[in-house]
Amino acid sequence: MEENNDQQSAESDSQPDAIIPEISLGDAMAGIFTEPSETFSSVKLSLKKNYWLIPLLVLIVVGILSSFLVLRDEELSSQIRDKQKTAMNEQLDKAVKEGKMTREEADKSIEQSQKIMGGSMLVVFGAIGTFFVTLVYFFLKSLAYWGSLKLFKGTATFKDVMNVVGLASIITSIQLVVDTVLAIFTGRLMANIGPVLLVTEESVGSSMMRFIANFDLLNFWYLAILGIGLAKVSGVNAKATIPLVIGLWLVWVLLTSFGPLSMLSAGK
Repeated sequence: MEENNDQQSAESDSQPDAIIPEISLGDAMAGIFTEPSETFSSVKLSLKKNYWLIPLLVLIVVGILSSFLVLRDEELSSQIRDKQKTAMNEQLDKAVKEGKMTREEADKSIEQSQKIMGGSMLVVFGAIGTFFVTLVYFFLKSLAYWGSLKLFKGTATFKDVMNVVGLASIITSIQLVVDTVLAIFTGRLMANIGPVLLVTEESVGSSMMRFIANFDLLNFWYLAILGIGLAKVSGVNAKATIPLVIGLWLVWVLLTSFGPLSMLSAGK
């Protein structure tokens, strides 16, 4: 009997440690739509730490293609030029009134900007702007969520948060495609699946129009997935991470609609 126990103990000691199965990038991207909770739990345990890279590249490519299609559409590109021209005129008029430049210098700046905004140059600048804005926004957003989770004693690493933000951006890519199609068909820049389709800029004003445009149904899907993902990789309850995500989003919406960052979306 003692011999059998010793043998079983020896066999138990010789067994290798359980191997945690790796979730592939394809399964992780698909799991966002089917089983987000289980997917992010597997991503957290996985030894791979680059689940964010491909989704981010997809988002950049979709963003550039979206920018190209919008800027090649005569009606939409005309609206963009008008918005940019109005914003620039207001800034230059203010500079002239404050004595920072003469009227002749302001008129020359307007003439030069109109040359830049015309033709293929607008498309080129649009693509370059989309690339850098998407990249910078991704890392700043990841940093903001990572820092916020620290306040809740979350265990997520920065790479964990990047993986969540990257995988969730697949929904943003879908949102971009849908919004671009709607914009081209409706002839309206800020068209999306939301209340923005029921109002016009003339009726509510440019600031309120930017504010309303953020309430896209697909965007709420994205925020929900983001909240679930941050909960799974940080160990913080989703009842805390989802309000956190929505709260930070609302702050950003207010700043870019009415606050000092409103110029970031003035041309959209």
